[in-house]
Amino acid sequence: MAIKTATPVAAPESLTAPGDLPGGEVNIAQAVQRDSGENVFLCYQCKKCTSGCPVVDQMDLTPNQIMRALQFGKRDLVLNSKTIWVCASCQTCTARCPQNIDIARVMDTLKIMAQREGVPAKVPAVIAFNQAALRGINLFGRMYELGLIGELELKLLLTRQVKLEQLLDDSKLGVKMFLAGKLKPLPSIGRGRRKRAKRPSPGRGGEGGEVGVRSVAYYPGCSLHSTGIEFDMSTRAACKALDLELVEPEDWVCCGTSPAHSTSHLLATVLPMKSLALAEDTGLEQLAVPCAACFSRFKTAIHDVEHDQQLRDQVIAQTGYIWGGKVDVKHLVDTIVQKVGLAEIKSHVTHPLKGLKVVCYYGCLITRPPEITGAEHAEYPMVMDHLMQTLGAEVLDWSYKTDCCGGSLVFSQTEIALKLSNKILENAQQVGAEAVVVACPLCQANLDGRQEQIAKHFGVTYDLPIIYFTQLLGLAMGLPEKELGFRKEIVSPMTLLRNKGLLAPT
Repeated sequence: MAIKTATPVAAPESLTAPGDLPGGEVNIAQAVQRDSGENVFLCYQCKKCTSGCPVVDQMDLTPNQIMRALQFGKRDLVLNSKTIWVCASCQTCTARCPQNIDIARVMDTLKIMAQREGVPAKVPAVIAFNQAALRGINLFGRMYELGLIGELELKLLLTRQVKLEQLLDDSKLGVKMFLAGKLKPLPSIGRGRRKRAKRPSPGRGGEGGEVGVRSVAYYPGCSLHSTGIEFDMSTRAACKALDLELVEPEDWVCCGTSPAHSTSHLLATVLPMKSLALAEDTGLEQLAVPCAACFSRFKTAIHDVEHDQQLRDQVIAQTGYIWGGKVDVKHLVDTIVQKVGLAEIKSHVTHPLKGLKVVCYYGCLITRPPEITGAEHAEYPMVMDHLMQTLGAEVLDWSYKTDCCGGSLVFSQTEIALKLSNKILENAQQVGAEAVVVACPLCQANLDGRQEQIAKHFGVTYDLPIIYFTQLLGLAMGLPEKELGFRKEIVSPMTLLRNKGLLAPT
C-alpha cells in the first residue's frame, strides 16, 4: 500500500500556493497533508462522515464542513472550531469514507496544529485531560488513573469547567471504584527498558525452555492494572484453564491512548513501539492486547511506520528499535478464539450459560478502521457472538454493537459520554438483553460505572450488568467466582447469575 502523500490530487492554484498567508506559511490544506499524509481535496462531500458521526450534534462544524473549509483554506475557522475538540476518535468517519481519507487523523492533526500555534481550545477540558494523562505517563511510564482523575477534577473545579453536581457524582463513583480495588493508590511503573541479552520465554518447557505453541505475549495495558482489574484477573484465569500461556513483557509502557495521538503523532507512535520491542524480545510471535484503545494504538503505530519512512526514521532515532513485523498484534478475543479454537473451548465448558440473554458490545476501535485492524466485518463483527454461543448463552442481535460509548470524553465532556452510553444501554434493554458482554476496559467503565449518572440525566434506570467476555468464559468452564472478579463491577451481576443457576446461592 503506497503512502497517501505519494500521489496527491492537484487542487486549484489559489488554494495551495505558498506565500498567501503571513510569514509565507503554506495553505492549511497543504499543512494538513504535510503533517498527516491526508489529501483533503479527495473529499467530494458525500457526507458519510457526518451522517455516521456519533457526536455531530455537539459540533459547530460538521465533519464534511471541516473538510470543505480546509479545501478553501479557512485556517482560522477550523482551528477555532469546537468540532476538533469534541471528536471522539471513534474512527467511524475514517472507516466509512469512500475516498479512504483518514478523517479522524485530520481531526488530530488540527488539534496538534492549534496547540502548536497557540490557538485556545474551544473545549479546554480536553487539553486539561491530555496534560494530566501525559504527565503521569512521563513520570511513571504508565497512566496513573487515580492521579489523573484527581488532578483533572481539581483543575476543572478551579477553572469552573465542571459543575459541582458533576464533581460530586464523580467523587461518589470514585469511592465505589476505590473500595472495589479498581483505583490503585500507587502508580504502576514501566520504563520500556530492553535487556541487553534477549531473554527467551519459559514456554511450556519450564524456565529458559522452548517456547510453547500455545504461548503468546500479553500486553495488559494501564487499565487492567487498575480500573479494569477484573478483566486481567479473568483473562489470566481463563487462559490458564485453556492451557494458553500469557507472557507479560517486563517494563512495558503506556500506549499513549487519546492524549498522545491528540498531542503528538510521533509520541503516539513511539510509545507503542517501545512495548512492541519488549514483546519481540519474549521470542513469541503474537501479542495479545485486551484493551481496544491499546489495540488500536499498536495497530496504528505499525501501519504508520510501515507506510511513512520519515516517521519510521524518527521512531528508530528515539527508540533504537527497527520494526520488522516479527510480532502479530491481535485483540485478546481473536487470540483466544484463533489460538484455542471454538471446538476446544466447547470441550472445556462444564457449566453452560444456558438461559442467559446477552448482547455483545465490541465498541468502535476493535474493528475500525478495517484497513488497520484487519477486521473482516468491521460494522457487524461476530467473533465474540460465536464465542458466547459456544459457551451456551443466547446471543441477541442489536443495533449498537460497534457504536461509540464516548471513550475518554467521559473525563472531559461527561455529558456527551453519558448520552452515547445511554443509547447503547437503551438498545440493549429494548432487544431483551440481561447483560452486555464487553471486550474493552474503558467501554466497561463507561457503561457500568455511569449507570447511576445516566439515570439522573435521562430518568431511566437500567441496572444492566456489563460483563467481560473472559469472565463468562471462566464461569462456563467452572472457575471459582473469586478468580473472575464479578464483585468488582459497579452494577453487580451476582443476582442475575445466581437466578440463572450459574453461581451457587449464598
